[in-house]
Amino acid sequence: MHATSRRLGSIRPRLLGLIVSLPSWWWAALFVAITSPFALYWLGLIAAGSVAFDWRIFVEAGERFWAGSQRLYEVNDLYSFRHSPLFAMAMPAISWIGTMGIRILTVAAALALPTWPMRLLALASWPFVMDLQHGAMLAIVVFCGAWALRGHRWAVIGFVLLTVLSPRPLMIPVAAYLVWRQPWARWPALAIVLAHAVGVAMTGYADDWIGMLGAVGTDGVEKMFNLSPSRFIGRWWLLVGVPLAAWLTLRGRVGFAALAISPYLLPHYLLFALLDLDTARRSPNLHASSQ
Repeated sequence: MHATSRRLGSIRPRLLGLIVSLPSWWWAALFVAITSPFALYWLGLIAAGSVAFDWRIFVEAGERFWAGSQRLYEVNDLYSFRHSPLFAMAMPAISWIGTMGIRILTVAAALALPTWPMRLLALASWPFVMDLQHGAMLAIVVFCGAWALRGHRWAVIGFVLLTVLSPRPLMIPVAAYLVWRQPWARWPALAIVLAHAVGVAMTGYADDWIGMLGAVGTDGVEKMFNLSPSRFIGRWWLLVGVPLAAWLTLRGRVGFAALAISPYLLPHYLLFALLDLDTARRSPNLHASSQ
């Protein structure tokens, strides 16, 4: 009897350890398999000529900025721009590529991820197809984050720049980890933040933007596609999510930390989980890279 109890007692920790240590690809492949019907549905929307909703908002924000509109941060059913006014100012430089152009760039970003498993999982996943349909550019952000975590300086600067121009809570753990693990990036990151603050102040939209940022995290909790526990417990989730994100960041799991800290999770936000599938970037010499 005691021998049987000891065997059962030893099996449980081993089983838990097996579940925790399963390769991340297994979980990712399972997620892709479960959500593939959604991916096919969104591909059908794209084929039918659906509007790239987020891309349209970005383009319109650029038009409003240069027209001197006082309604850059107006919120209605079809328009809700919440990024930096400097983002809006820069939009005309790329808006000419159109919906097809941003979708091509989104596919290119997925194909340019560091490893083929990451690329294939991205292309086959519902979050990627939703990002492709909306033109939200999350795949481009993840592309920069993935190469930044491997120590490439151009990607680190690019990710920090995207973080200040298009701040989302889920970008904070990645940016913090980069600055922590790559000391060379601290002064450039500080310079970017200060230059951005000065630029925002000069646009005259600073107060409006800060007011808009204050609403982020509350307006998305009740959205139909919110996949976060906040869907059920509201902002109380942050009492769990913030410390969990800090713990995951310290362990180098910044992709899952990003998902934990976000007040709500739309499907395309889950692309950040790809960052934790790149085991090669967990080198102890990451901070010393100078590529």
